[in-house]
Amino acid sequence: MATPDRQKSNSSTVHSVVVTVKLLEFLATSGRPQRVTDIATGLDMTKARVSRHLSTLADLGLVARMPDNSGYRLGPTLLRLSKAALDQYEITNIAYRYMVVLRNEIDESLLLAIPAGGDALIVSSISSSKTLGPRVVRGTRWTIPMSPTARLILAYSSDHIRERILARRSDRNTDVELAFDANDMRSTMETIQNRFYEYDANAHEAGFATVTVPIFDHSEELQAALTVVMASRGVPGATRSEDIRYLQPLRETGLEITRALGSIDMARKMATMM
Repeated sequence: MATPDRQKSNSSTVHSVVVTVKLLEFLATSGRPQRVTDIATGLDMTKARVSRHLSTLADLGLVARMPDNSGYRLGPTLLRLSKAALDQYEITNIAYRYMVVLRNEIDESLLLAIPAGGDALIVSSISSSKTLGPRVVRGTRWTIPMSPTARLILAYSSDHIRERILARRSDRNTDVELAFDANDMRSTMETIQNRFYEYDANAHEAGFATVTVPIFDHSEELQAALTVVMASRGVPGATRSEDIRYLQPLRETGLEITRALGSIDMARKMATMM
């Protein structure tokens, strides 16, 4: 039987772990380095307490202080662990065999992306057999507004994450980036939610069209986005024949993976749209 002192020690350790996770999640969802003051305010903690935890995490390589002392970001240890996690991530193993079947059917490149702080992080890809085609690198991070995959992922993110990303994107310098209208993006995401897919005739202005569908799990939350990348002349939805060739098989595959992950409600909604 544990003594009162031992129980108190265990409780303190568990609480420290909880605080650590909250700190790391805050830095991950912020998308940029954060000052101690901002972290303390966001987590409703004292600056002294935040500083103590950050100091320990920095020693472990879980966070890193910016060279100009402008704040903290996620550290190199997390990068190493995240790469290992990608190798073990369950959805990549489950989705892969479905992706192979779909690629063999339509002979177009496919990619699987997961939510990453409101962005799209590519965790798996399969290339077509075509000589000239897109080559997508695992670990690439796509963002709104240009990426239809990122738009779909953000559309199914929580309201908190969605509004934070929209606010952050609106604050950027439009003189050097694409003009961005948050209200237009909200309208686009509502359309995505209603039809369960998104596409772009020339995503990333790279000469390739993309169409993407959501994948949900047993919690009925978005787990990933499955995307077909093809020559821009073959945009799904442009004609019925192209829709049958690309969009419908993609939807069917997304639904199969969603069901394999245990979704019931979202799988039913996806099925009604097909």
